[in-house]
Amino acid sequence: MVRMKVFLFAAMFLFSSLPAMAGSFVVGTCKPRLTSFATISAAVTSVPPGSTIQVCPGVYPEQVTISQPLNLMGIASNNQDQVLVTVPPTGLTANVTSIFTEPVAAQLLVQSPGVEITNIGVDGAGGDQACSTSNIWLAGIFYASGSSGEVERVRASGQIDEGCGVGIWAENGDGTNRFISIHDSSVHDADGAGIFVGSGVAPTLTAFLRNNVVSMNFGPIGIQVNGNNGIVSQNIVSDALAGVFDLAPGVRVSSNTIASASFGILSLLGGGTISNNDISNSGYGVFLAAGGSTVQSNRIMLASVAAIEFNCVSATVSHNSINDATIGLDMVPTGFHGPNSFANAGTISTDGCGPTPLAATAARSQSRVAAQSGTFTPQQWRTPANPLGQQK
Repeated sequence: MVRMKVFLFAAMFLFSSLPAMAGSFVVGTCKPRLTSFATISAAVTSVPPGSTIQVCPGVYPEQVTISQPLNLMGIASNNQDQVLVTVPPTGLTANVTSIFTEPVAAQLLVQSPGVEITNIGVDGAGGDQACSTSNIWLAGIFYASGSSGEVERVRASGQIDEGCGVGIWAENGDGTNRFISIHDSSVHDADGAGIFVGSGVAPTLTAFLRNNVVSMNFGPIGIQVNGNNGIVSQNIVSDALAGVFDLAPGVRVSSNTIASASFGILSLLGGGTISNNDISNSGYGVFLAAGGSTVQSNRIMLASVAAIEFNCVSATVSHNSINDATIGLDMVPTGFHGPNSFANAGTISTDGCGPTPLAATAARSQSRVAAQSGTFTPQQWRTPANPLGQQK
């Protein structure tokens, strides 16, 4: 009997000294058998790392910070399947500073590796930070430097902040390689960028953006990539100044559908691959401002200015199908050769570059972007701060 008591005491001491085990928890009352929390914020700060938090359908007016690995997932119950994080009655506060030094009011902030967000909606209505005077940005979902994870079947909308609203924002500026996967999600009505991903000086973030629908309601940028590695593929982007704004030579932009954009794909650094995209009803289908890119097997229809704008820079441009363009290939550098097909093009190709100095080519690119956008030039564009170039 004495030995049994000693064993039981030792076992109790051992289990009491172990950390709490990860498990499943719930926000709301739709899963009565699980430990429940009234708010998402209470759940993400109370559960053990690695837990799964199921969120019952409903509206959650709160600003949430996730600082440990976990899975946050909205679930269906009683024929309802919408979990919506909204702006709390007291408003939002800046809770993170980006690697580009902007203060950001993030509605759902992630500050840990290994965080998965699934089937959650984030509505920014009422979260305006008066960015033109405060310089505070608004983000629906923000993966901060040092974090990583997956965003799946998410909806971000209504991030309106005087041109500083971003639906989903992921970045990394530390020395450790991180990853982010954003897929099968919808983003609409943000007034800065729908989806932004970026690295610091070194490309330490690998981003996989696929099967998303981004509708900007004639806002600035659908998808923006800056200095990171990865793939932008099979997304549908519409109604933006730039459908895909590519500032990342290590990113492959492929198999996207882009419609009603002044610039279907705007590539300012060069060196990347742009392939198999369907681009329609644009000013410029593909706009190149730096050499070394590969542009191939794209289908470009209804380009009111030019299907592919070279700006006199060297690029591998081949096997593109161009139909109904004012100019097929514009400002083509001397010596270019590449098989492309044309139909209903007012002018198939224009040259006249000659021995153009690089500075002159850059100046011409800037003036063409300014003419198409109405106000701004690439030199003014920061990432992601002021993507349209407002000087505050």
